[in-house]
Amino acid sequence: MLTKQIAFKRSESLSQVDYKIYIELLKGKLYRGVIFISVQIHKSDGLLLDWQGGKLDGITVNGNAVEWKLENGFITLVGQENLQGLTEIRINFENEYSTTGYGLHSFIDSDDQQYLYSQCEPYHFSKIFPCFDQPDLKGTLKLIAQAPKEWKIISNEKKLEGNMQNVELAQVQQLGYIQHKDDYQIQEFQTTKKLSTYLYAIVAGPYEEIKCEQLHNGIEMSLFCRVSLKQYLQGDSNDIFKLTKDGMQYYEQLFQFPYPFSKYDQIFCPEYATGAMENAGAVTINDSQIFKEEVPIDQIAQRGNVLLHELSHMWFGDLVTMKWWDDLWLNESFAEFISHLCQSKVHNIPIDHWVEFLKSKIWGYITDQRNTTHPIFCDVQNTDQADNIFDGITYAKGAALLKQLFTMMGEQKFSQAMGQYFNKYQYSNTTLADFFGVLKEQFEGDYLLQWQQDWIMKAGLNLVELVSVNQNIYTFKQIATLKDLHPTLRNQMFKVGLYDQDGKELEVKLIQLNPVEETIIEFEHQNAFVLLNFDDGSFVKTSYSQQQANFFLKNLSNLSTINRVLVLRSIWDQVRDGLTSFTTFINGVLKSLLNETDDAVLQMVLEWCTGGVSFYCPIKHRQTFENELADVIIELLRKCPKENKNKRLILLDYLALWGTSQQNLEFLLQHINSDEAEFGFIGLSNGWRIIRNIFANLNIPKEQKWQLFEKWAQRDGTDEVRLQKRFLESLFNFDKLWEYFINYNKEESIQMVKEAMAAFNHQIHLEQLFNYEQKYFEILPTIFSTKSSEYAKEFYHSLYPINDNINSYIEYCEKTLLKSQNDILTKFLKESIDADQRRLKTYKFFLDPK
Repeated sequence: MLTKQIAFKRSESLSQVDYKIYIELLKGKLYRGVIFISVQIHKSDGLLLDWQGGKLDGITVNGNAVEWKLENGFITLVGQENLQGLTEIRINFENEYSTTGYGLHSFIDSDDQQYLYSQCEPYHFSKIFPCFDQPDLKGTLKLIAQAPKEWKIISNEKKLEGNMQNVELAQVQQLGYIQHKDDYQIQEFQTTKKLSTYLYAIVAGPYEEIKCEQLHNGIEMSLFCRVSLKQYLQGDSNDIFKLTKDGMQYYEQLFQFPYPFSKYDQIFCPEYATGAMENAGAVTINDSQIFKEEVPIDQIAQRGNVLLHELSHMWFGDLVTMKWWDDLWLNESFAEFISHLCQSKVHNIPIDHWVEFLKSKIWGYITDQRNTTHPIFCDVQNTDQADNIFDGITYAKGAALLKQLFTMMGEQKFSQAMGQYFNKYQYSNTTLADFFGVLKEQFEGDYLLQWQQDWIMKAGLNLVELVSVNQNIYTFKQIATLKDLHPTLRNQMFKVGLYDQDGKELEVKLIQLNPVEETIIEFEHQNAFVLLNFDDGSFVKTSYSQQQANFFLKNLSNLSTINRVLVLRSIWDQVRDGLTSFTTFINGVLKSLLNETDDAVLQMVLEWCTGGVSFYCPIKHRQTFENELADVIIELLRKCPKENKNKRLILLDYLALWGTSQQNLEFLLQHINSDEAEFGFIGLSNGWRIIRNIFANLNIPKEQKWQLFEKWAQRDGTDEVRLQKRFLESLFNFDKLWEYFINYNKEESIQMVKEAMAAFNHQIHLEQLFNYEQKYFEILPTIFSTKSSEYAKEFYHSLYPINDNINSYIEYCEKTLLKSQNDILTKFLKESIDADQRRLKTYKFFLDPK
């Protein structure tokens, strides 16, 4: 863990950092190499390097061997406290590849092929090489890598062509490195621009390459993936390249700054821990974004958003980088908003991209109602805390507010401000004050400063409702959803839609609520029904009375897609808040589903129903609701024209999820066995969902289950088969798994262990799991103090108890909280208490809606 205090002290003392790395990317578990660090030292108070890796085989300073100490992830150089001026450091190291998805991760696929990739944000590059691992000590990277001849090596910059002219290489080889001859290659890469360490990329393995033939402004582009996935990526490659080039052109115009790097590679990686990572010129992406089958259009849109999100980071994040993790939100909020804006301009697919943006905002709404919420800008004291704020506030809420800011400014002024920002701060670091300093020039008075104080510096979500209508006098009420923790009321500005008794739209009007509890507004129309936050312009929670909700449910077909989602979301919030029972929601919504014509609305409601069954419905009632929902899906599928492929794909996804009864499993089994069954071809992912449910059914013979597995494994043919097998085998090895989890020693990847955890913590084991609930909470502090943070997070979420002993879980969490000395564990426990208290409230309402 690196603290802000150490980082700031170090950045005041050092500058002009350059790294030259010679690395042997070996097959197996180990890699080794030599790193040369050149740094200008201004203040002489001891040099501290970050190193979270393995063995150090020697360190020299300005050509002289020195002793060192390695403590708490830092290297200190003994007797070198008075270093000044330009200093040259050489470190020899050896390390193991990672299995966590962070650092330099190694994956071996079912063909016994090894693939490597780096993932370094926020504080993981020092798990690969010793370095100054903080964003404001930007440096250049010169990479010389040796790897098997059949591997491709990819980094931030292009390879140098021709014979290598490198005097240092002989010196490195004399030290015993880079000496492999047979079957090995050496690749030297061009020196990078100044980058933060978390943006360096090292990727190697037998990756397949697809090159873009039609370049944008001469920028070379390639896609890379595993051999087994190339056929699928090839089919989408033209669309991906077109979106990338169109996005690049749009960003260059909007930011008034050309693409800042020499190439743009996109590498699809296995066992990826997140969605993607914006390494400069070498973006790594979760290879789940390679579709092996036809998928609903929203998945195409989501992938497009991931691609454009990472592309936008080339400017906002890579070209200009935050000084410290306090301003992580600026990176992620900006990319989240601007990628949706770009998508709405250049991604020509039949979907409303702002409805997709609303989906991501919902993540922000949920996060901002938890007791662990925080201001968008927050004081991050160390890198563990930084790791803790990759959440719905940093991404979704911040993006919603930047959209609000963009709307206030207009695209032209926003573009002018961005052009000034990128030209002024290129290849350097900035703070919140720098960003808003540029924006302020486009505003008059102190409005922007007040907006910043209200929305960026203060936490918490506001709820707005229309509480009374008297002729043309309308009274709006605003409250803080967490009034005890975050009581702020804000100036709210959003549009409202007014409707007459027949559901006809009368007018759309922009209104402003004062930062007080009640605001009275006079409208031209009398006694109208009012749709709040019309077209989703603001970040605010809305609530409707029963009469108002019934009116909008009756007139949903008169509303646009985004406004239908807003109304239904408000009604769903009543369930989450324990004000309406899930039963009432289901009974009301199922009727609307049968008549719903918009796929986006249908999908959102089905997703809420999934959450409701899992979290807001007692276990003994879940099968009943799953059966009801499956029946509705089957009815909708039978009504759905075959040419409406998108709707059918959506419905089949949920049928595979909810078709868990004996009758429905037998019906779905027909589709596994024959593409000629009633609903035709079942895709690979749905086939695996159905097979998991079949394995969890005790009435189907074991031999038949494994025959189904072998059949589907042959159809799939990718490494997905190994993951599924790990889950299915683990379902029947319950007694051995707990000891394996608590003694995990990295012998397999976290992704594989996650499948075993899902099998262990499965509803077919509910009675047995009761015996592990107390053990789970008692072992948590030990897991978080002795295992990697990546494994500890997975342990917490995948093994959190799933029974209905909610009061006990709250009590266990509170007791464990008193013992916690880990920031991440503390946050998780608080969020679990919050979620379980909400769940308890919904259960009480479910059982006694009075």
